[in-house]
Amino acid sequence: MTCYSQKRFQAIEENTPGDKWLTHYHAALPGYRRWFASEGELKRPSLLECREALQTYLPEFVPVWERLIALAQADDQDARLLSFYCPAPYLSGCSQAVWTRYTPTLVRNYDYSPEFCEGRIMKTRWHDTAVIASTDCLWGVLDGMNEHGLSVSLSFGGKETVAQGFGLPIILRYVLEFCTTVDEAVKVLCRVPAHMAYNVTLLDAYGQVRTVELTPFFSPNVTYRPLAVNHQGDLELTNYAMFSNSYERQQFILEKLYDPLSSVESFVSAFQYSPLFTTNYAQGFGTLYTAIYNPQLRAMEYRWTNHMRMYQSFAFFEPCDILVELS
Repeated sequence: MTCYSQKRFQAIEENTPGDKWLTHYHAALPGYRRWFASEGELKRPSLLECREALQTYLPEFVPVWERLIALAQADDQDARLLSFYCPAPYLSGCSQAVWTRYTPTLVRNYDYSPEFCEGRIMKTRWHDTAVIASTDCLWGVLDGMNEHGLSVSLSFGGKETVAQGFGLPIILRYVLEFCTTVDEAVKVLCRVPAHMAYNVTLLDAYGQVRTVELTPFFSPNVTYRPLAVNHQGDLELTNYAMFSNSYERQQFILEKLYDPLSSVESFVSAFQYSPLFTTNYAQGFGTLYTAIYNPQLRAMEYRWTNHMRMYQSFAFFEPCDILVELS
């Protein structure tokens, strides 16, 4: 794996997919093609199967998928890739939690390999709703908020089981495009199949909080837990949970959440220290950014090492580039 000492992050505004999306697509496509073919192309579904899955579960997305295909002049293989239906498996880390006192705030650390992180924070309006989100899967969402204040974040669920379903970033894009509340988002997550185990933490402008545990071959487990790391349930033991110190991170978050002396600022700051912050970039488990979403203000903040900050909102979004030193 390539050794990274720096990572570039960009804040980009483009209402509908156009030149900015296309430039990124061409730059990122070789890596995504390698990932798509990593198990052999025959392991991936046909173009017809991809279209039928989109029409069945995400019908409102068929026009935008077709627009992306036309914009990219994608061939059969790349069109299948862009559906992100039954993609190749991949593992990421992440810690996420909701501060529920006074001003509910969703906070998350994204832990992954710098090589495979897109490093893009995009403001878009693809349908009737403005969305600001960290992107993945070329048009998907790792974490983000829409103009209604609905905020989402994903973390890997710790199990390597794979089933028929979509890559979760595409499902979360759908949630932010078409849902306004946590209840609406939960219905989507229970209806649309995800291809691997994930934990999704949700917060809306009304202060509703849910964490949904998605596991292949099982019904989604909808909980009121205000946090998620890299295991599911209370006592689940997996190799990835142990490798990623998932239990230690969960306990640390719980202590901070229920410490009567904690404030929202001290809680957010805790995400930039061990055990939540990790520098294990060589094994694909280094913290790349901390995201903070405030639904009441319709605003968000992104933090990196060396006190680097980016503030964005729906009222004022400033495109910019940030070069981050990975410590």
